[in-house]
Amino acid sequence: LASAPAVTSWAPNEMQVFAIFADGQLWNIYWDGSEWHHWLPMGGELTGNPAACSWGADRIDLFARGRDGALWHCWYEPAGWQPWESLGGELASDPTACSWGPNRIDVFARGASGDLVHASWDGMRWSFAV
Repeated sequence: LASAPAVTSWAPNEMQVFAIFADGQLWNIYWDGSEWHHWLPMGGELTGNPAACSWGADRIDLFARGRDGALWHCWYEPAGWQPWESLGGELASDPTACSWGPNRIDVFARGASGDLVHASWDGMRWSFAV
């Protein structure tokens, strides 16, 4: 591992662990209630430590700082894992994320000028505040 792990659960007795490896990709290993599965690559050109959260069954959101300094996001939904997307910004720290209800995510990080950057998903779109 080249990062600290991030972990979240999206269903009873199941959990997903994520870490950035030396190749800069995010990798995932998961527990399905009876056994651990093998590490699988999830792509990305990332650095630092990832953040993971879930706002409900069959939903996982992942965040990481890209090598370009921007906030990057990918997610799992019943249709499967979706590709990484840049949410922009200039981060000077790793992100942290939480969810306090269905379709709601809040992500925080230190910005390039030392300010607190807050990205939030309201179920329709991302908003940013500094």
